[in-house]
Amino acid sequence: MTSKKQVNQLRETQAELLDSDNSIKKLYAKDAMTKPILLYQDDSVKLILKKLRKEHINACIVVTKEKKFLGEISDNDIIKLFLKQVKCEPLVQILNHGYRREFLFKTAKEMVNSHKSIVNPETPINKVIELCFQEGFEYIPVVDKSSKVIGVITPSSIINILRDY
Repeated sequence: MTSKKQVNQLRETQAELLDSDNSIKKLYAKDAMTKPILLYQDDSVKLILKKLRKEHINACIVVTKEKKFLGEISDNDIIKLFLKQVKCEPLVQILNHGYRREFLFKTAKEMVNSHKSIVNPETPINKVIELCFQEGFEYIPVVDKSSKVIGVITPSSIINILRDY
């Protein structure tokens, strides 16, 4: 029977052999990224809803005018606002109408969720997968050296690249 130490040593040796084989393609964030759907910080909720619906996505990336990353807004954020209004506004409860009234005047900047995790194009795909799992984000932004958003990685884009690999 082999010990844990022997198994780990064997795995390390195998990893080194695979790493030394130049014919094996290494995967990076740039291989899995897709085109992001961007919102600017002054965009209205009406535009946010329109983009979410038009693009058939569940989150948009919020950026500054210079396209520097601020955070994301997801369909879950919109639903939370609906729920808050349903619970807090008596007329909505009674009439079952008027759900959009309270947050129609909000901007993307007021609704944005900040991320701790962003990656660059050269981040290994294993690190990206780890971030998705640990942080639970639907989107991980890919930024260039000047912090401008150049792409986004989703769980489905990771699955697609791993399926083809």
